[in-house]
Amino acid sequence: MAYRRRGTIPLPTPDQSRRQGNVLQSTWRHFGEPGPVIAFLNSRHTALEGQPLQLAIESDDGLQRVEALLEEMTRRT
Repeated sequence: MAYRRRGTIPLPTPDQSRRQGNVLQSTWRHFGEPGPVIAFLNSRHTALEGQPLQLAIESDDGLQRVEALLEEMTRRT
């Protein structure tokens, strides 16, 4: 019996994969530890009106908004 993949979730496009990689790198540089990175990316952020990871994956504008927020957070600390 052969294994069949039955996933109905579409694979990310190359642009979505690029943006996901970029936001992960930016967030890792800011926090430097897995716990805070995961929490930031997957929690709704009021300044962004959404989850940073989803916004960044959706569009270049979303990625820029998330990266701008991380830069602002860096300046405050």
